[in-house]
Amino acid sequence: MFQDKQRFREFAVSPAFVLDECSEADVAKALIESKQQREPFYIFDMDEAYRHIQRFKQRMPRVQVFFAMKANHSEMMLKLAIALGVGFDCASPGEINRILKFGVDPTSIIYAVPNKTPEQMIYARISGVKHTTFNTACELYKIKQYWPDAKLLIRIKVESDSVYKLGEKFGCLFETEAVDLLETAASLGLTVIGVAFHVGSGCSSIESYAVGIRHARALFDHEARAGRQMKILDIGGGFYREESTKFDQVSQLITDTLAHLFPDPSVQVIAEPGRYLCEAAFTLYCNINKVKTVMRNDKPLNMVYISDGINGTLRYFETWQNVYKFNDKGRCKENLEDTVLYGPSPDSKDYLEVKLPRCTDQDWLVFDMQGSYTLVFSGRFAGYEIPLIRPIISKKIWAQIKDREIFNSGDFIVSPDLLAPLPSTLPPLLPYHGRTEYSHLVLAD
Repeated sequence: MFQDKQRFREFAVSPAFVLDECSEADVAKALIESKQQREPFYIFDMDEAYRHIQRFKQRMPRVQVFFAMKANHSEMMLKLAIALGVGFDCASPGEINRILKFGVDPTSIIYAVPNKTPEQMIYARISGVKHTTFNTACELYKIKQYWPDAKLLIRIKVESDSVYKLGEKFGCLFETEAVDLLETAASLGLTVIGVAFHVGSGCSSIESYAVGIRHARALFDHEARAGRQMKILDIGGGFYREESTKFDQVSQLITDTLAHLFPDPSVQVIAEPGRYLCEAAFTLYCNINKVKTVMRNDKPLNMVYISDGINGTLRYFETWQNVYKFNDKGRCKENLEDTVLYGPSPDSKDYLEVKLPRCTDQDWLVFDMQGSYTLVFSGRFAGYEIPLIRPIISKKIWAQIKDREIFNSGDFIVSPDLLAPLPSTLPPLLPYHGRTEYSHLVLAD
């Protein structure tokens, strides 16, 4: 899987604190109460991501994991996934480049986007990536011209009850389009090696997976009758985000359906989980800069100005995620009031409406379940940087992974100083040497 260990030393990785008894909350408490940490920060609990990856594998042993790195491409998250033998679902040349720099073999990548430009196809082909998806004849004609040796998966649409539905943008209709597309691919001399579907992010309708697998079986059979062999079934992502019976139910349904419809072990079954693997492993701790209270409709409205916002990593703050006031004794029992959290940017729409106890400018807020589609969406609008990440790992899990080839000695600190603040994200100071020839407009003293 690895090509050159020297290549992944170019990454400036924030080292993980190796802890004995301390928890994520203990690390955050030490940082906040030290008064040395003055900017928002993330804590990445590597144990939590490790457990989710292993649980996914244990619950669906037939299914190989290809991490949807669009959810979180932070370096220690990617290194952990690599260490645990995970493949990667890439959505762009940028993601392909990022993961290849770690030395991952390009055959461990699926370029799982059915709409690509010629330049993107050429980039993937030259990079050694072999597998990609399609859902239109237009895409097939481009592939014929720019990536004719690609191993293709036809992406079909599967209806579902998901938070973010993907069917309108991606996927062909199984009933009326799929067979014609397979015949078009064959007429062009292209190799269709499998079927892919994605039920959408945060799917709660578990039967959708069974529907997708049944449709895939029909397409496998169609190709077999035509003398063409499919080898890969990609069941996508969308897995329920929480540690609950819902994931147990969907994993059992998938396992049973695969055993019934795809008993042949030579068929490779893969999945592209993103949110499920990383969401619960990251927590954002955000400082408060200013607070004021106004009256609105005869009720107090607290206006809280914080150091992250929707133009930073809070663009998609979801209904199942929580924000609460940091308290060393656990969540506060104070009365909840209408609160507007204003981000730091000059954008008037940079705010979230929540319920919180009354806060002061000395308080910190805690945002849980922040490991997916947060850091990756930060636009750095108005020059604000992304909060830094402090990875932590237990000695038990560290002992299991520390010798994996992807890690180097600088990735872990065994006896960490919990009070040590993260580096500032402010740009370096430039010395002022007086007015220059470019001082066309000067503000009055």
